[in-house]
Amino acid sequence: MHPLEVVIAISGGYLIGSIPIAYLITRLLTGRDIRTLGTGNVGVMNTIRQAGFPAGMLVFAGEGSKGAAAYGLGRSLAGGDERLILITCLAALVGVNWSIFLGFSGGRGTTLGAFVCAIVAWKAVLLGAVVWLAVYLAFRDSFLATRINILLLPLTAFVATRNLSVVAVAFLAALILLFRHRRDTDDRLQLVTSPATIDSAGQRRSR
Repeated sequence: MHPLEVVIAISGGYLIGSIPIAYLITRLLTGRDIRTLGTGNVGVMNTIRQAGFPAGMLVFAGEGSKGAAAYGLGRSLAGGDERLILITCLAALVGVNWSIFLGFSGGRGTTLGAFVCAIVAWKAVLLGAVVWLAVYLAFRDSFLATRINILLLPLTAFVATRNLSVVAVAFLAALILLFRHRRDTDDRLQLVTSPATIDSAGQRRSR
């Protein structure tokens, strides 16, 4: 890998990931800042709750497109070196979580990560889905199922690919996702609890 290619991959991937799709769509459709609504997460589930299902699907498609764009950028730079593709995609995940356009705040990157994983190692997505479903059926706790799925991401990546470069990036991605995935801001939990709004002072109150 040429150092210039690495710099372009990291900076380009980060900027792609930083595009705040959920923030832009929610602002456009409602005039509100999604960071002050619901869980405050700049992602698909919070958009569905705050701006409606069609808006959430737009965010889902947008985040997926960001993942595909990061993969495409990495592939165009790689010249056959898949490590550069993985670096670009990991940089995009960092951009989602710490967007330069949102003062280094953002979402969690699970949608982007899922799309990238589907492109790079689709078998890992299937294994992850089986793990999630098994844990959920056993404990009826979507947060726990997601948490365990993230913890096992490097293992599922290894089983699916036997590729150590993919496993290493999966490990780093899992660290990022675990750092950002907390029960008190879990979107799925919020969907089954009583709705809440944020008043003008930024304080949460029940409706």
